[in-house]
Amino acid sequence: MTDFSIAKFNNYQEYLHSFTTVEDFRYLPFHKTVITLTKLGYREHRSFYEEDEFLNVKKQVEQLLNPTVSAQIYYSQYFKGTDPALWALADREHGNVQQEISTIIFLEISGRSGFSKSGYIDFEASLRNYRFKGPNAVDWRAVFEERKLLKPQPSDIVFYDWKTRKIFSNDNDNYTVVAHPEYGLMFAHKGDHKNIPVTTKKNPFSSNVRRSMIKSNLYGFIILYDHHVRKKT
Repeated sequence: MTDFSIAKFNNYQEYLHSFTTVEDFRYLPFHKTVITLTKLGYREHRSFYEEDEFLNVKKQVEQLLNPTVSAQIYYSQYFKGTDPALWALADREHGNVQQEISTIIFLEISGRSGFSKSGYIDFEASLRNYRFKGPNAVDWRAVFEERKLLKPQPSDIVFYDWKTRKIFSNDNDNYTVVAHPEYGLMFAHKGDHKNIPVTTKKNPFSSNVRRSMIKSNLYGFIILYDHHVRKKT
C-alpha cells in the first residue's frame, strides 16, 4: 500500500531526522550513530526507507495526490472477449476511476498445490496502483486482454492463503478493514464513512452495497460489491 506519510517530507534528510528525538542526542551525541541505529531498526516500528526507496515512494505519492489528465487511462478498452467477469469489470472501470462507485472484487484462485488463495481487491486502488507503476501492481491491460489472470495477493485489502492459513488485512486510502462483532467482515469507506458488509445475511448496512455473483469461464465465480459513493455536499 502507498505510504502517504512520506508526503510531509521535503527531502531525505528531513525524513531521517523524523526518527530522532532530543533524548537521542543527549545519550548518543554523534549524529552518525543516531542515523545508524535508525537504519538498523532500533527506532519506531514504522517502515524505514533507504534513500532510493524514499525517492521512489515520494514520487508515487506526489503522482497520486496530484494526478494529471493524461493519467486517466481506461484499460477496459483492450477487452475484446466475452468473459462475463471481465465484461462486468470493464463496465465498472469508468465509475471507479471517477470515484462515483467503489467496487470490491472477491476472488478465489486454486494453485498447483491444490490449495486456494482468496482475497478482496479494491478495484479503484488496484487500477490506480498500476497506472502509477506502484508496488505489486496488477497489469490491468494484460488482464483485460486475457494474457494474465487477476490473482489475489497479500497486498490486497484482505488476502487468505488456504495452504499456510495466513491472513493479511491492509487498510488503504479508500477503506478501513473492520471485524464487526455481529456481522463479520466489513470495509468502512473513508470517503463517506459507510460500512460495506460482505455477508449475505440481512443487516443494517445492506443498503450500502449491491452484491453480484458472476460465473466466469476464466475465474469460476467472482463476487462484486458495488458501493455508490456519497459525495460531500
